[in-house]
Amino acid sequence: MLDVAECTRNPGTQYRFEEEQAIAPQRITGDEITFDPVRMQGYFEADEDGNVTVDGSLAVLAHGHCANCLSETESMVEGSFRETFMRDGDPEDDEIFSYSGHEVSLEKLALTYIMLNLPMRFLCREGCVGLLTYAQGQAEPLTQKDESGRFPFAGLKDLLGEDHV
Repeated sequence: MLDVAECTRNPGTQYRFEEEQAIAPQRITGDEITFDPVRMQGYFEADEDGNVTVDGSLAVLAHGHCANCLSETESMVEGSFRETFMRDGDPEDDEIFSYSGHEVSLEKLALTYIMLNLPMRFLCREGCVGLLTYAQGQAEPLTQKDESGRFPFAGLKDLLGEDHV
């Protein structure tokens, strides 16, 4: 929470901030993503109407599962922001940030920018081959060719020949 009481009394004056913001776990494409506390820093200032502009950056470690092998993994999420909080705006309006009283909550801002900067897919490491099948003591990638007996279009393989599979 940013205390903006002094800021609104002195429009145009910048104030530095460093905050940690907790973010609740989020369910994204069927996976639950959890977050360490978000580290936020930057400056804020008010205008003559009492609207507060917050300019800064955030960083958080997000925890999820690898999209290929499902092992637990994490990803650093970083971003910068510049947003204006409207004094006495509608808190239910998803298009604006608002505040009332003398405190600005940074939770909605943090969650919005985390979601915008979250990786499309979590990977435990570059080149992860995914779930493996173990044949003859060797780990080999699971492919459609290996699974041809269960592949729903296996009959088409004969029409195309072996070079196209």
